[in-house]
Amino acid sequence: MAAEIASSRAVRPLERGHAWDARFYEKNPLFWPLKARASVFENHLDWPSIAEIDAAWFKHTGIHFHEQAPRPRRRRRGRRLPIDTESLYDSQIANLGSVPTRPRNWHDYLNALVWATFPHAKRRFHERQHQAVAARIQAGDRVLPGARTREQDGLAILDEGGMLMVVEAEIEQQMAQWIDEKNLARVAQAIREHQAMTILFGHGLYETLLGENAAATWAMVTVLPVGVPGPGIAIVNVASRRLAALISDPKNFSNPDTFRNLPLDADLLFSARNP
Repeated sequence: MAAEIASSRAVRPLERGHAWDARFYEKNPLFWPLKARASVFENHLDWPSIAEIDAAWFKHTGIHFHEQAPRPRRRRRGRRLPIDTESLYDSQIANLGSVPTRPRNWHDYLNALVWATFPHAKRRFHERQHQAVAARIQAGDRVLPGARTREQDGLAILDEGGMLMVVEAEIEQQMAQWIDEKNLARVAQAIREHQAMTILFGHGLYETLLGENAAATWAMVTVLPVGVPGPGIAIVNVASRRLAALISDPKNFSNPDTFRNLPLDADLLFSARNP
């Protein structure tokens, strides 16, 4: 299954400099979870500054956003300094409560927007990722470990390409089976009948929706039995808290070979709640 899930790079089609679009969330119905927070900038004619992003969303996230410092120039071999663990990306979030963010950058803007929408899950994710990275660094190390662990691979897939399938408790096992069997017709039927709802979590998936042919991307699916009261920030908050609880268990998201997946296809994954 894992081979079918897009890598973190595969779900990042846009480059810096891509034009600002204040109402981007109207391009695809799968953007619906972000609309409540994104609409604060719907009248902006150009990119909001990082200071404006921080001011608008801190009350939702409890975390700050600051401009990412330029990468330091690489030292010649043999002259590298010991790793400053406090400067690492996840360390700044977990220990300092601030997210390094690049200006005028869709990937980082959508990441900040996911923070504003799923604050509990994002905070727990970065705490766990920080722990996973820090555990591999010894005092005095001058080079970061090379290949990621399976746990780090799994966490990266969740953060970039994770999708939540919120379902009524009585169909939790059936939904998992339908996804495993690639019974897309039955998955779509459950969504149409309001027994299930798709909530995208991965900011890489949201970036993919801005590009072409998003349905060619496969997303990693987590089935959450929390009931389906209808789309809105309330169900997103419930899903964020439930996902945070799952992330807290080190057994979860540690083996990408066990991940379920579905195509990022709005025709399959979305049904109007009030036809």
